[in-house]
Amino acid sequence: MTNLLAWLTKYEAVAVWLEGIALVAIFIWDRIDAHSSHKETINQIKLAQDQITVAQNAERAWVMTELEWPKSDLKIVLTSSKQGQEPQTEQTTVTVMLHCNNEGRSPAFVDKIRAYGEIVDSVHDLSSPVGHQAQEVVPFGPLAPGKSGVRSIRLTGAGHLRDDQIFSIFVVVEYRDIFNRERLTTCGYTVYDHNNLYRQDTIPERNRFT
Repeated sequence: MTNLLAWLTKYEAVAVWLEGIALVAIFIWDRIDAHSSHKETINQIKLAQDQITVAQNAERAWVMTELEWPKSDLKIVLTSSKQGQEPQTEQTTVTVMLHCNNEGRSPAFVDKIRAYGEIVDSVHDLSSPVGHQAQEVVPFGPLAPGKSGVRSIRLTGAGHLRDDQIFSIFVVVEYRDIFNRERLTTCGYTVYDHNNLYRQDTIPERNRFT
């Protein structure tokens, strides 16, 4: 017993030092374990969020757009006007039918429809519609899945459309899905040779779906 007390007294400092190391090791291990649990929790939350996003995309509304000529013959009208000593003003008015189709599995709530028209020499001369005067189109009520809405759009560009020019049309449809997420669909079309209406499929930024 005496020898044991002598040994403990002699190595008391070492024992205290070892105890301190043990406490630090326990603290570090506790932090590592907590960090691991925290990281695992974050990964689980991210996985759940991804699954929710996938589920919402499967159930959301998808509004697709297309333009068609109206049934009447008044598709393109050239007008001229003159007031007093002012130079003669020439304009080209193009009328098209906008079809909005809900290809999704839940209703779409269309909030705003805007349309832009301009006369250019080629599609390479197209500029961003931002800053151009837009025509506000009366939106639809909610579009149920598989249903469509139709609106007549009449756009006017400065000048008379020549045979070697095109009339470019750009339409923006803003809507919300049942999860109250804001969505956007755009479409660009070209009127060529006064009679042909083509979608601008080669210009991705003018045909977007979000």
